[in-house]
Amino acid sequence: MSFSIGIIGLPNVGKSTLFKALTKQPVNISNYPFCTIDPNVGIVTVPDKRLKDISKVIKPEKITPTVIEFVDIAGLVKNAHQGEGLGNQFLAHIYAVDMILLITRCFKDEKITHMEKDIDPKRDFEIITNELRLKDEKLAEKPLLNICNIQTEGINKEFNKCDLKIDIKLELETSELSKEEQKELELPPSKLNQLIKTCYQILDLITFYTITGGQETRAWTLKKNSFAPQAGKAVHSDFKEKFIRAEVINWEKLIKAGNWQKAREKGILQTQGKEYIVQDGDVIEFKI
Repeated sequence: MSFSIGIIGLPNVGKSTLFKALTKQPVNISNYPFCTIDPNVGIVTVPDKRLKDISKVIKPEKITPTVIEFVDIAGLVKNAHQGEGLGNQFLAHIYAVDMILLITRCFKDEKITHMEKDIDPKRDFEIITNELRLKDEKLAEKPLLNICNIQTEGINKEFNKCDLKIDIKLELETSELSKEEQKELELPPSKLNQLIKTCYQILDLITFYTITGGQETRAWTLKKNSFAPQAGKAVHSDFKEKFIRAEVINWEKLIKAGNWQKAREKGILQTQGKEYIVQDGDVIEFKI
């Protein structure tokens, strides 16, 4: 079960730069409008310390984190809903995503052009949200997180609807350095993990785990309040229809037990049926 997040905003506000910092993929970052025509799509690992802790106990041959998809959608402009700036084409891409990351630029840079000639994040935010609404009310109702692109060492315009302030250029530069280089330069902690986790929360997602007989410890993404057969379907399409029951244990209890077999011997594995609602942090073995 995959979920995708669309990165949108006016041209030249830092969308492709953020996408590159998140995904480590080479993308076209240019100082002119519409350098991104077809959306760039990248898969990003969801940071998860619990997966590492479970793996220390299980000692699997393979560890697989869960992922989330980011889509870099070309810059929108005023009257995009009427086709301005290839707007209809770009707006259509937004239908395919589950959530919107709206980027507004809060700093002035003579080297980076701005479609509206001056810096006003409030105006830019309203242009984009109005275009979504004018195109389709359903687009305007998508979960939305507003990222203010700032300069750490610069002067930034304040915007009261800013959900998260990120120096996107600095994040990209930091992502291209080794951990040793980052430490040596005493760079501030990255906000990208916080961004990913916040998106996860806004989308109402949880993580559960499977251990596949000790061979692979894997994290999976699931909508909150989903039943066990739905979790089974995330693992394999057959599991939903063939689901009989599942053995379930909270990840912390599994770690305290020492391993799966010891958890069974102590009687702390729970057998659950089709009506069980999967909890964040569950470790599950499906029985079909």
